[in-house]
Amino acid sequence: MNELIKIFIAGITLGNGPCLFICIPIILPYIGGLPQVDARAPTWKIALRFTAIFSISRLFAYSLLGFLSVVFYRFVFGLIGSKGIYLQLILGILIILIGLFYLLNINQNFILSNPFCNFLRAEIVRKSKFNMMLFGLLIGFSPCTPLLAILTYIAATTKDSLWGLLAGFSFGLGTLITPLIPLGTLIGFVVDKIKKSSVVFIIARIISAIILIYFGIRLILNLTFTPLENISLTGQAF
Repeated sequence: MNELIKIFIAGITLGNGPCLFICIPIILPYIGGLPQVDARAPTWKIALRFTAIFSISRLFAYSLLGFLSVVFYRFVFGLIGSKGIYLQLILGILIILIGLFYLLNINQNFILSNPFCNFLRAEIVRKSKFNMMLFGLLIGFSPCTPLLAILTYIAATTKDSLWGLLAGFSFGLGTLITPLIPLGTLIGFVVDKIKKSSVVFIIARIISAIILIYFGIRLILNLTFTPLENISLTGQAF
């Protein structure tokens, strides 16, 4: 039980550090620039729903990795190490596409007359819940030195596969105790207010699009992975 508490605390610490600064540039601009998904629901409720879906999906990914790190140790570290770079590439491309759509969606006539933009609208707006779930899973499975360190620790102190699952879940649960969900909900509330001013709303969408495109490009340009042998149990690469 003490080990699970330590891993839970590590989740809180990392969730309010590196993990938070990875998630914020995705979640907040996504919600801030998203066209109306459900005209009957206030945007803050949609934002709360999306950030919750994202967080739960990431929790699932961490739990699964904790379980697999015990059962298939080398396979897991091969997956999120050398091969996990492709998940980061997919995430970067998706974020760039969403940013481009937000820019193009400012001109509704262009959207309606362009097959590619129509396709993006169907994939981004109508499948927003799925996108949030996908983002959560991709970030959860993406290579990250702190995550590799935690999984190494779980595998090194393992009792059985169930303990690995609980350890991964404890870590993921810790990462939920962050300002991410309140911030996402707040952005939704702000969007509700600025919709009354078309100019402000357009500016907000342009800013959101630029942030998403920049972050997506940065993810792709910084594609790296840390070999297993270079990870210590303290989370430091050397």
